[in-house]
Amino acid sequence: MKKFLEFVDKKERDAIKQLQVLMQVLQKFNWEVEDFTENIDDPYIFVKAPTKEELSFEGIRIYKIGKSLAYRIQNEAATHPYGKAYALDVESMYTDLVSDDMDEQRAGQEVMNAINSEIKRFFKESLKAEKEMGSSEIEKDKDALGNVVIKSTGTDYSNQVTSKIR
Repeated sequence: MKKFLEFVDKKERDAIKQLQVLMQVLQKFNWEVEDFTENIDDPYIFVKAPTKEELSFEGIRIYKIGKSLAYRIQNEAATHPYGKAYALDVESMYTDLVSDDMDEQRAGQEVMNAINSEIKRFFKESLKAEKEMGSSEIEKDKDALGNVVIKSTGTDYSNQVTSKIR
């Protein structure tokens, strides 16, 4: 039993170390990152969305799941994530990008660039998708003449008004 607990503790320490290294990498690319690796039950880092335009979420949670890193949308830094989880497979990035003739310094820089690009692409695509969803909602709410129909939760009494013409 003692060896199993040592194994679990080592896995947790390794996960925290990986998340802290990833946080340093992202901060080098000027990402605003909050450290939640001291959270005993669920260590993670929170990456704030970079866009000045509004997204429906504030950022993403990056966490260790099994042998891999993953990220999910999160409303605020200290809330729970929601939606689909996306893999951030650093090992695959390394094997895909690094060639035999590349030195370790250059290889590390290539992987860091790939991680930065992946996170940047996610936020860009999310913003684009949300804009498209928003415009399709507006298109759906148009009448036959193309005028936007604004729905109200209030009661419309205009059809109750009568006038007597003498």
